[in-house]
Amino acid sequence: MKFYSKLQDWLEGPFSQKMQKFMQNPYMHALQVCFTIILPMIMVGSLASLFNTFRNFVSWLPDLSLINSFSFGLISIFMAFLIPYTIMESKKLQKQKMITGFASVSALIALANPQYVDGNLVVNAGYVGTSGMTVAMVVGLLVGWLFSTYFKHGLFKKDSSLPTVVVVWFESILIIFVLILACIFIGQAVDLFSLMEVVFRPLANIGNTYLGFLLLYMIMALCYCCGLSAWTIWPIVCALYLTNIAANAAAVAAGQSPVYIATDELVFMGWCCLGGLGCTLPLNILMIRSKSKKISTIGKAAIASSIFNINEPVMYGLPVVLNPVMMLGYMAVSFIVPTITYIVFKLGLVSIPAVAMMMNFLPQPISTFMVNSDFRGIILWAVLFVLTYFIYLPFFKAYEKQELENEQEA
Repeated sequence: MKFYSKLQDWLEGPFSQKMQKFMQNPYMHALQVCFTIILPMIMVGSLASLFNTFRNFVSWLPDLSLINSFSFGLISIFMAFLIPYTIMESKKLQKQKMITGFASVSALIALANPQYVDGNLVVNAGYVGTSGMTVAMVVGLLVGWLFSTYFKHGLFKKDSSLPTVVVVWFESILIIFVLILACIFIGQAVDLFSLMEVVFRPLANIGNTYLGFLLLYMIMALCYCCGLSAWTIWPIVCALYLTNIAANAAAVAAGQSPVYIATDELVFMGWCCLGGLGCTLPLNILMIRSKSKKISTIGKAAIASSIFNINEPVMYGLPVVLNPVMMLGYMAVSFIVPTITYIVFKLGLVSIPAVAMMMNFLPQPISTFMVNSDFRGIILWAVLFVLTYFIYLPFFKAYEKQELENEQEA
């Protein structure tokens, strides 16, 4: 208890003060505001995904995947607009904020290198959805910085007799023209959206070692809690996991024991994603029991999704994303849980999954038992759940104290 008390004091004191100062700069503030505003769109997509989970068991239910496609599936466009818009707002450039957001969206789509096919503009859906989040964030921040710097100086003198709206029009034309033209050339020359896959490809070579297993998980977790798409490196992770589960199934068919730990079944359906990436189901329980009305309300609204391993409402609603205090707890869990899981399976204390399933939205520990039919796995799941609860506890209490103080002031 002394350790928890000291950790909580440090989180509430020096760490929180320094981080709050850092998060107040216009660019970090813009990211926080962006994810707060788009939360309803994320939750709508999560609800659609949750509903579609039941279609695996009741085939006559309607397919609501398009709702997810037109809400969460357009998140990169929302980000590209909101980030520079908020930066301009923070820098008191109210008259230029709207056109800056429009220019950023145009830049994002130009970088996606859309093609005209039979008179139709065709854009990769992933590039305007979750797969484009990283590029959208970078574009939004760069456009926000570029336009705020440009408009701060301007082409016209401050005492110009021209109407303000006319000044904004003429000042905007040049920079928007140059921005879109540059993005068109870049988009045709380089696929920035696939570049991340190339950057992370060497990780697949070490993916079956403890270091690789942990690193792949922690990189996804770090991306997620920083507001980036955790699925940026999914093509690499998926290729590794599918190869491994196929090899495990072949080994069992040949009368041998499965050996590959890094599989989708073990990580996402079994033991490393209790309620979603970063094991946020125990955190959701803490939220429901919170003394803060805001946190408790969000926790109650998010619990149904968490049970089906959809944790966007927790990540963006609490939030964990870009929340310095909760990010520390999230990354601690993302280190400890995969480490314990890997050791337990490496020692043969629980059977390694050898059946391809990939039904990540099934509630745990039901899916946990389904992947290997080993009751020892349920015990491991319960131990990890309790452990995760207590890892999150001091970080959550520190953040809860901040929210209670804000509620009292309000």
